[in-house]
Amino acid sequence: MPKHAPSCRIRPATAQDIDLLWEALAIAAYEPSVAAARAVPLVAEHLAGWPRPGDFGVIAEQAGRYAGAAWARQYTPAENPSFYVDASTPELSIGVAAAARGQGVGQALLTGLIAAARGRRVGLCLNVRDSNPAIRLYERNGFRRVP
Repeated sequence: MPKHAPSCRIRPATAQDIDLLWEALAIAAYEPSVAAARAVPLVAEHLAGWPRPGDFGVIAEQAGRYAGAAWARQYTPAENPSFYVDASTPELSIGVAAAARGQGVGQALLTGLIAAARGRRVGLCLNVRDSNPAIRLYERNGFRRVP
């Protein structure tokens, strides 16, 4: 069981957080760097034009330092079909900085994003590799695998 991160603070993501979101996206997409994540169109779609109408997210900080980010983006049917569920279910992305893993930061981010989604009256979905150890986190929070 992860340690609780008592100094973990969750705050809303803003347009000024774009560099932090790119760091999280590189982690989430298993890319070696932000530059690599930006170079893969399928990955870059998750943050292109951030924030678009309907985008929302949260940033985690520990002792005043960036620890991770989670955000949701509502796609349209015209965009990549694997990202579109319906008009009220944005896809979430989440990345936790290496130094902050195993301390409850991922749970705090997910809890914050779920609360933000409820406040907007939308659901959440995500795409995740079967080998991703975070699947347990998602399942503990009510996400279910769909073929």
